[in-house]
Amino acid sequence: MKHPLILTLALTTASLAHAQQITLKGRVVDEKRQPVPYANVGQLGNEPGTATNEAGEFSLRVASLPRKITVISLGYAPTTVDATSATEPLLIVLKASTVALPEVRVRNPEQVATELVKRAYAKLVRHQRQEQYGKAFYRQKQEHNGKYSEFLDAFYDVRFTNQGVGGWQLEQARYATAAEETGVDMTNFSAAVRLIPVFEPKPSRRTLAVPLSPLADKQFKFHLREVLQDKGQETAVIDFTPRLDLNQPAAFGTLYVDFKTAAIRRLESNVPIGNLMSLQFSEGTTLTSQTFRMVTEFSPVADSLSRLQAVRAEQTIVLSYQGKPDSTEISGNLFFYQNTTKPAAKGYKSTGVNYNDLKQAMKQNYNAKFWRDREILRASPVEEKVIRDLEQRKAFGSF
Repeated sequence: MKHPLILTLALTTASLAHAQQITLKGRVVDEKRQPVPYANVGQLGNEPGTATNEAGEFSLRVASLPRKITVISLGYAPTTVDATSATEPLLIVLKASTVALPEVRVRNPEQVATELVKRAYAKLVRHQRQEQYGKAFYRQKQEHNGKYSEFLDAFYDVRFTNQGVGGWQLEQARYATAAEETGVDMTNFSAAVRLIPVFEPKPSRRTLAVPLSPLADKQFKFHLREVLQDKGQETAVIDFTPRLDLNQPAAFGTLYVDFKTAAIRRLESNVPIGNLMSLQFSEGTTLTSQTFRMVTEFSPVADSLSRLQAVRAEQTIVLSYQGKPDSTEISGNLFFYQNTTKPAAKGYKSTGVNYNDLKQAMKQNYNAKFWRDREILRASPVEEKVIRDLEQRKAFGSF
């Protein structure tokens, strides 16, 4: 029997721009020719227009050629290449950042790490009311016992701050599902992507403890693991763990902070999701384990600040159903591909915990041509196969 999963987070149409005439495709790899996933790819001097998928592949539309294409991924040197033809896919090789050990860079790594985190939090709080507007693409997929069982793509107009998404308006969506007798029904997985905060100005024992808060040094221990160095820019890699006497749910993971300006660049969190959501089981079903990992990416903007760029979340739920293992893996990827000014007279639906993604997506009629012409995040080979199969079965838009 399928089990509804209800988020109880205790935390705080189609009017897209017309597709450009030329589509550049390519692959981003490291020096060992391994794919670099989730790297930002865009035209030099412009905002990232896309990001690589799990296989390091990307698809980017440009008005004309030649163009200079820039690839940025934390842990690698920023790389710019000339794109002169769309006939053959680009192969872009990234060089790894230089790594300095903390004991070489500073005298007291733990103290330096703690002070950097405090500065990063102070900068975020100073600008917490500065709302941003943009366009975002969201992809959610679910695998049940190794097979895709749900697939959701959506375009949104978004109102957001560096703390998270405040509101959005659905432009276009497609949703497909395969009939399953067991597993998990996830009706609002993006609530985690939207509502787990990057920082918390008013921490409470009833909510999730996060490292970017006024109680940072009282709730967490910080360790400067290493410093990434690229062309004069240094990024501190700081691991954080909850203190042993902290008597509340808390995340653990890694912060990436600009060593000079304290601008946040990435937050990787492992979240005790069992404390934030409830599972309802039928007879004969028990929970074996569950994990939840979240990565929040930021891009630099003027005055040494950061802007929310992408949020990715992955959850694995393992059940025991009538004595047999039953596994569900869910992932969501929200990518901001275009920044805009505040639109006049445009409403943004509140993205509270009760907002239901699937109900909104299921109101949309499926237009295959729309999705072929407006690819923002290139589907991986596995995803392409899944989409083709779902289209052939006419699963999109039929409920």
